[in-house]
Parts: sequence; C-alpha cells; structure tokens
Amino acid sequence: MGSYGSRLLSASNSAVNSVVRSRKRKCIEEDDYASEDSGVDKALQTPKKRRTATAEYVYQALFLGGEGSDITLYMLGKAWNLHKVYIKQSPYFNRMFSGDWIESDKNVIHVEITDPNITLQSLSAVLGSLYNYEMTFEPKDVISILATLRMLHLDQLINECEGIMVETTNIKTVVPYYNASIAYGVPRVQQACKTWLEVNLLAYGWLYPSFLKEVTPSLMAELIASPQLVAMQTEFCIYMMLRSWLYVHLEDRNDTTQMEEYYKNHPWTEPFLDTKEGREYCAPFKALRKKYLLLNDQDVKILYSDNIIPEDWLFEAYKEQWLHILKIDANNDTGPKYMEDQEFSRECFRCARCVDKAGEHVWRWTAFHFGLDLVVSLDSTTLRIKRYNRTETEHIKANHSKHNVIIRIRLISLNEQRQIKHIQDSDQVKLSLHKNEEKQVMSLDKEITYPLTVSVNMQVVTPFLVSPEPHRDSDQELPDLDDL
Repeated sequence: MGSYGSRLLSASNSAVNSVVRSRKRKCIEEDDYASEDSGVDKALQTPKKRRTATAEYVYQALFLGGEGSDITLYMLGKAWNLHKVYIKQSPYFNRMFSGDWIESDKNVIHVEITDPNITLQSLSAVLGSLYNYEMTFEPKDVISILATLRMLHLDQLINECEGIMVETTNIKTVVPYYNASIAYGVPRVQQACKTWLEVNLLAYGWLYPSFLKEVTPSLMAELIASPQLVAMQTEFCIYMMLRSWLYVHLEDRNDTTQMEEYYKNHPWTEPFLDTKEGREYCAPFKALRKKYLLLNDQDVKILYSDNIIPEDWLFEAYKEQWLHILKIDANNDTGPKYMEDQEFSRECFRCARCVDKAGEHVWRWTAFHFGLDLVVSLDSTTLRIKRYNRTETEHIKANHSKHNVIIRIRLISLNEQRQIKHIQDSDQVKLSLHKNEEKQVMSLDKEITYPLTVSVNMQVVTPFLVSPEPHRDSDQELPDLDDL
C-alpha cells in the first residue's frame, strides 16, 4: 500500500496547491465482515489529511466565520456565506458568476442538490479546501467527496480521490467504489475494483453474504464472463457461488445457514430462471461456461436438484462435450494447435488453487479433462505440469502419444487488503506432452509471496469453431513451450 502523505494535490490556481493526509485514526462502526481483516480496518480508520502552510485566519474568519462575504448560497438547507474570489476556483461557480446564468448578478442563490451522496460534511470539506488548501476526510467518506467534486468540476481533486479509492479498495469498499466509479466517470477506479473482484470473488468474497448482497446481477454477470476471473477451484464452484448469491438476494438474509434446506425444498416447480421472479437474475447464470458444469456426476445431480437453470440452456453444452468425447475416443483430436487470444479467453476452462506457504505442492483439478490426467507440481522455484498416464484408470483415456494443451498461468500475491501486490503471467503458450512427460512451465519470480494464488486457464481439446492455424512463418503462431 502506498504512502498517502507522499502525494501532492495540484489545482488550476494558487488558492489550491496541495493537500496531505494525517495519520490520526478514528474509529468506525464494525460490520459483519471478518474481524480478522486488520489491514482492511486499518485502511478505513486512517483519516486522510492534506495540508500546506496557509493562513489559519483565512479559513477561520472567512470560510467558517463568513466575514466580508459577498455571496450566500443555500445548499442542503444551510446558508453558506462565501466569497466569489475563492469559490470561483470551481468551474461550476465560475460559470454561475460569469453572466451566463440568471443567478450571476444575485447575492443570494439557492442551489438545488439532488445527488444523495452529497452531504453537508462533503460540502464543508470541499468548499473549505478552496480557502485554506486543506481537505480532511476518511476513506469511508470518499464517495461523498467525489460526488461533491464532480458537481463542482474540480478535476484535479477528483484525480486525487481516484488515487485514494484505488489504495483503499477492499471487501468493505469495492462494490460501493465500483458503483461510484460508474456514476461519476472514474474508469481507473472501476478497473481497480473489477480486478479486485475478479481475484477475490471466488476465493474470499462469497464467504460473506452481506458482500454478496451488494453485488448486482449486471456486475455479477460481468465478473462471471471475465476470462480473468479466478475460478477457485473449478468452473462448477462459480455455480456454487451463484446459488449462494441468489439465495441471499431472494431471502434477503445475511447468512446462508438455511440455504441447503431452502434449495432442497425450493418453492418453484419449473426452472427458477424461467419464472417471472427469476428473470432479473438470468444474466449471471447465462454467463456461466455451461459445458464445464457437466464434468462430474455429482455436480450434475446438484444442477438438477436445484432446478435453477432451464434444461434447454444445457443442450448445446451436452452436445459439444459428447462430440469431444467421441473425437478423443477415436484418437481424432490431439488437442488444440493454435487459438486466437479472444477465442482462447472465451472457450478456456478456468481453475485455481491457493497455496498457503512455500514448499513442495502437488495437485490435480478433479474435473473430467477428456482422458488427460494433468498433475501440477509447485516448489519454491518452479511450476511444472505432467501428463500422468495411469494404466489402471477406468476413465476414458487419451491414448495418442502426444497431446497439446494451450495454457495460461497467473501467479498472484496479495497484500493485506487482498489487492494484487505482484503478479507473474505466463501469457498463452502451447504445451505438448507425451505420456507421463513433465514440463516446467514457469520459474517463479523472487517477488512472489505467500499465500499464493495459482490461476490457470487451459484448453485441452480443439474447439469446433477454432481459428485457422497461421502459417508457420507467421509471427502470430502460438509457440510451443519448448521453443520459449
């Protein structure tokens, strides 16, 4: 996490030069999120004060005392006795007094404020900063400050709010920050929030029902469709998270203690998403990669027992998976040789695992991989993948001597607010594996810290609508790992 006091805040004229934050703490009310998240609470309880040397008299006598005021603004039921020379630093007020508005020659003006995020406190902080170069607020108030700055068109201060929001994005702020970033047009914050959600939704966020209640259907659909989503452990876990999300929205509950009983005795007789009540929740379920929900018999039983997803939504998924099995069984598919990035992102199987501490770790993702048994090995320096050819297996087995896998691996280390501290990305590579062959995929960066999230996107069969493989001399051809 960066130092708040190291930033300088610049405005367009000499009345607003810089703002620094203090380290003074202030208690805030606890909510129902995990109490052990001391880093999150510390970030939210640290006031941000930015200050340069300025005459205390200006602030006390002119802003707070209203001495020599030449304009009175009524905002949110309060009379603000102000001075045009100071508040004209705001383009909003500058235009108001420039002659273009009917209020330009008035000394008393009523300003209607309809944005519920703008408060008396945020108005006081922002207007006060136009007098004494100082603005004090806590991260929990930053949305109100941002709304006020946007109304007054103080763009330089908006940039500073963006930085504070990015630095304090965590489970308590991420959804409100995301919604505010859309409402007030701050794409940097929007991207930071989306990245946080992609990394933490499955590994952490869905454990907290109050957090899930904040996530709207449109935001949830966007996250599930994202190829960057860290799918802990496999794609079916995304569905399991969604059923929890649906439950807390339908029942308006802050816990999931009765969820299994609810789904066991659900009140709908037809698929829920076909009902009138279910329509507003369709988008996230439609964004699921449904063909990867059908890789385990027990998973399929849960799907049919819940009766949330209409059966006809799954028809194409069943068809595609069955045709892949037939091709593998006939030795007619040795895996994909080339895929465009966009196609790979859309088609790939997503899976992830959290490794708590450094050491030697070996695992496999238990989903059905069309006859391939892929084993992952991780130690303190390398990550390797092996095609394990068990002769005693009773499952369908890919018997061809060499099989191609297109894979992308991201190793993600997080800070105490679960923001990305370091990420190592393999990008997209083709891995060609003989039976029982193991290959090193990555050498770990020295900056890697634990716990470590290992996120994998992979494609083990050739898609039916695959891009044509480029000419061998093309720079775009996907390299085999051995060629890197």
